[in-house]
Amino acid sequence: MRKIVVLALSLFASLILTACDRKNADVSAENVKVACTEITERILAPALPLLKEKGFNIETVIVDNNVNVLRAINDASVDAGLGVHIKFMQSFNQKSHGQLAMVKPYPFTTGIGLYSERYARIADLPQGATIAIMNDAMNMDRGLRILQNAGLIQLNTDKKGELSLLDITGNPRNFKFLDMDQIQTVRALPDVDASVVFFTHMRNANKDFRSYLIRDRDAQQFPMGLVVLQPNIDKPWAKALAEALRSQPVREGITRNFDGVFEYYD
Repeated sequence: MRKIVVLALSLFASLILTACDRKNADVSAENVKVACTEITERILAPALPLLKEKGFNIETVIVDNNVNVLRAINDASVDAGLGVHIKFMQSFNQKSHGQLAMVKPYPFTTGIGLYSERYARIADLPQGATIAIMNDAMNMDRGLRILQNAGLIQLNTDKKGELSLLDITGNPRNFKFLDMDQIQTVRALPDVDASVVFFTHMRNANKDFRSYLIRDRDAQQFPMGLVVLQPNIDKPWAKALAEALRSQPVREGITRNFDGVFEYYD
């Protein structure tokens, strides 16, 4: 009986150590897991043959939204992820005790716009119009600032940190706001007067991302790139993946599949 107990304890300890290995040990070049959304999986796909030539076997894991991409990296279910801008990642770190970092060099960025399927101009938005906006703190702040820059609302200038709907101090046209997951903002377009949407989600929904009424002015401050756990930021496999996002096959794939949605830094 004592031998059975000792064997069971040894097996239990082995399982715990195996679960910790992915988080604490270096990743084998033969198996690197990368979490992507449907959009970013299409970005990474042209780089896979190039990475395979360099000895990296990349397994993509599709998840339903960008928050879950970050959660999967942070709990070491995957080794890396793609799909968020750096400030979204930093906000996740602050709110969820994250240990995430974005690998340099950063490859590209994308924009956000205010879209409408009912009105062609900002001036046409009626009193009491309903506007959909992203509900995560970072992108709600970004969307609200777009509306303020267009003179549609006023925000609390004394507030430090991310602004929310509670920080609207002036709303002369009495807009009503519906906050929702960022993927839902494009799906809401038929049901609202206007919606704040990422270019990527417009393109993924086969809509014209250039048809915005207004857009952000500071997209260059929101680089997108490969996200990993902080201890892995200088690992060879992380550097190889980050460089692959800047490779010619990926650039050509982005041009072919996304037609200007992503803007490279060089």
